[in-house]
Amino acid sequence: MTSGYYFDISAFLILLCLTYAYFIQSLHKVEDNNIVFASMLCELLSAGLGVAYYIDPLRENVLAAPFYVASWSLTATSITLLVLYFYMNRAYNKHIQWILILLGIPFVADLVFTGLASLEGSPVFRTAAYCCDLLILIVGVGIAHTYKKITTIERTIMLNLMLFSVMAATLIELLSPTLLIQKFVISLLFAEAFFNLKDPEEQFDQQTGLLGIESFREEIRRRFYYLNKHGGSVSLVLLAIHNTESFFKLLGEVNEAKLRKVVMSELTRIADGTSIYRFSRGVYLFMGENDDDVETDRIQRALKQRFESTFGEEAYEMELMFSTSLIKLPEMASDSTALDDLVHMAVREGRLYGRPVIDAGSLDLANEEYMRQVDEKVRNAVSSGSLEVYYQPIYSIKRKKFVSAEALLRLHDGDKFISPDIFITVAENNGSIIEIDDYVVQQVCKMISTRNIEELGLSYIELNLSVSDMLQDDIAEKLTKYTEMYHVDPSLINLEITETSDDAFTGVVETNVMKLSHLGFKFALDDFGTGYSSLSRIIMMPFDIIKLDRTIVQAPFNMETDGERNSALTLLESSADMIGQIGSETVAEGVETKDQTDKMEELGIDLIQGFYYARPMPESDFINAVKAKNRK
Repeated sequence: MTSGYYFDISAFLILLCLTYAYFIQSLHKVEDNNIVFASMLCELLSAGLGVAYYIDPLRENVLAAPFYVASWSLTATSITLLVLYFYMNRAYNKHIQWILILLGIPFVADLVFTGLASLEGSPVFRTAAYCCDLLILIVGVGIAHTYKKITTIERTIMLNLMLFSVMAATLIELLSPTLLIQKFVISLLFAEAFFNLKDPEEQFDQQTGLLGIESFREEIRRRFYYLNKHGGSVSLVLLAIHNTESFFKLLGEVNEAKLRKVVMSELTRIADGTSIYRFSRGVYLFMGENDDDVETDRIQRALKQRFESTFGEEAYEMELMFSTSLIKLPEMASDSTALDDLVHMAVREGRLYGRPVIDAGSLDLANEEYMRQVDEKVRNAVSSGSLEVYYQPIYSIKRKKFVSAEALLRLHDGDKFISPDIFITVAENNGSIIEIDDYVVQQVCKMISTRNIEELGLSYIELNLSVSDMLQDDIAEKLTKYTEMYHVDPSLINLEITETSDDAFTGVVETNVMKLSHLGFKFALDDFGTGYSSLSRIIMMPFDIIKLDRTIVQAPFNMETDGERNSALTLLESSADMIGQIGSETVAEGVETKDQTDKMEELGIDLIQGFYYARPMPESDFINAVKAKNRK
């Protein structure tokens, strides 16, 4: 037997192993694999026929010529299909007719010359057939070079190396007809292509089963390449489910998995075949094959309608906070980096303002880098030591002194502070709010213990708790741990809960409030008048203090007309009277002038908190201010 037999049997064995591996991996390698398999199968049959051709009885048979034609025709087919795969895997089908022509003409010519070579035995036809193989491979090199910007440099180098190796093997076989190494080198090219097929770990997000971030990165590179080269536009629908990092954490592993399954099922149903990518936790992008405004509008409307109702059932049924945005490329973002910035900003806008639909085209991307830095600072706030607890004294009108204070958090950013309105919202969204609140509780307990606030004339310190805190099953145990650690009587801590929608006062929150109240903690309802809590709930919940929001307090002094001022004053008077009637103390927030102070005293309001008496200040300054005021 000639050396061609050994090369063909080697190629056959390599391809047979790859085919076996394909079937083993067929449930996993799911992207762009059918065309590779068809090409590989053609070459496997070609190598098999080549091996059979070398069996002596067959070489003398009249079937020798058909075996020769079939073997080399299959090789031409496999090379053509593989080069077509390179194109299909790297770009959209723009001008695919030209690719088909560039591949089709030499492919058909290859088949014709192969047939003529077997009939005539002419080396001219055999040379022409090999030249057609070379032309097809040159098209493959051209494709790899043209689309090198939308794939990794390593993959491009390896692909070109293998293509040139096949070209070299083809030339060697042309010059030395007895050294039939072309199929063997082609089998190596198939091995390289096969192992670059997408695995599920690369393509899909394991937690949700959706396409993952790496798949999105690769797909968006192709999209921008296509847009820059051929024009047009692409529409995306962004869905952001807010507070997932802290909210899902409170459900427990089993209920979280159940809720996630329900949500993912609904997203898939709404997509109806449109690709969904998980961009990050709680952030998803819907991207179709073409620019279809009708389809993206349908998806956005369907998402809004579905998320306005609850998800899950029984213990884990809840309404999820969300926002959606419609993003058009390249109109709103000209490259991948700009798109990332736009997505992050649209998500943040939705979280900050609670709107279900965000106009992505109106967002200011210049602020994105600053907000990224804020997010990083917030995540590392406790470990970096950049947090500081400030205290704002609360003044008693009757006792003419400071009787309590509210603990307020400050985040240092060099020689300035990051606004609490910004960093608290960021902390709630990235899940660090629970760690930050733990830090504040510990610092307040430490201050109460070391400063002996009762000797200063202070009855308690007010401490804000987020909804995330109050949803924790172990919040009572956690607070008790800190009070016991610093030997602090729970009655010296007044826990503030911000008035919000009735949805926030779930059964878990109510249970925790009652449990903490029985342990001796006091409660205050913060920002009364800005939320939607029912009066019956205010009466039933053990609120020792109700704090009137600054907007209600200042409204009678800021309105332009007498009618508006009278209406605002009536609202303030009725609110103060109602709070007094149910037996809670009243705190007026945001008092900044003597006129406002006098009016609060006239209305019988108990306590005043505002710049008129004191601004928030560091602990040492706060202690000195209280000593100075209460000494009089």
